[in-house]
Amino acid sequence: MTEAGEMNFAKSQNTSALRRSPIRFPPLRVAGQSIEEEIRRLSDQLNDRLVLAAVFLVITVLEWYTWWFSLPPNPGLITLVTILVVAFAVRTVFRHRRAMANLKQGLAGERTVGFVLEELRVRGYRVFHDIPGANFNIDHVIIGPTGIYTIETKTLSKPFRGQSKIIYDGDNLRRDDGLSMDEDLDQACAQTRWLADLLNQGRKEVYTVTPVLLYTGWWVENIASKEKRRVWVLNEKALSSFLAHESSVLSSAEVDALANSLSQYCRLTLSGHNMAP
Repeated sequence: MTEAGEMNFAKSQNTSALRRSPIRFPPLRVAGQSIEEEIRRLSDQLNDRLVLAAVFLVITVLEWYTWWFSLPPNPGLITLVTILVVAFAVRTVFRHRRAMANLKQGLAGERTVGFVLEELRVRGYRVFHDIPGANFNIDHVIIGPTGIYTIETKTLSKPFRGQSKIIYDGDNLRRDDGLSMDEDLDQACAQTRWLADLLNQGRKEVYTVTPVLLYTGWWVENIASKEKRRVWVLNEKALSSFLAHESSVLSSAEVDALANSLSQYCRLTLSGHNMAP
């Protein structure tokens, strides 16, 4: 999730203390997930050992300092320091736990959408995930017969009671509880402009890119006509149907050329070369 997505999630958290994940069932496991989990486990274990070693190192240094200079015991000072350190640690733990919960929910949402997109390959679509931009990332991009699409995944917590609906009128986006989601529209459009600039570099033909916002697990109500929607606002289950009703605008050769350009950009960017427009 991007920074804007995290801010949006935080706002939603303030509207209700009781919320639940929109992901009903966990996504299927991905290649290498067991290895990734083992790496994370070993990393956490290593950090725990280092913290323990650091604590005893500080205690040992203080004891030797006191002994060397024959200083009288001063429990007040060490108690004050301990209180400050413990307070800072507790605050950090709670902040990190909240952040980790948000990130895990976002990861589940992106993987859920990722599996949906992978199924489009049999229909001639090329699928890309986590495309790096300039201080941002695009969650997904698909390029296929019906065009080019940027896909921003939003995995927002849902209330335990009541409806979980997002309403889009073509200009404004809001939740059924009145919370504005317009910044998501702006984010999706900005990503689309960036990708269009990237893919159209050096080409005679100018290709358009369609922005898509996917709200995993939410009911999305589009009350504007198709022509008035500047962004596709859907849940992950509706995307395949929307694509099926679109006309083909790209040939197989164009799909391959555009996909190869994006693939080359991603590889060069990840290797340290900057090709951003």
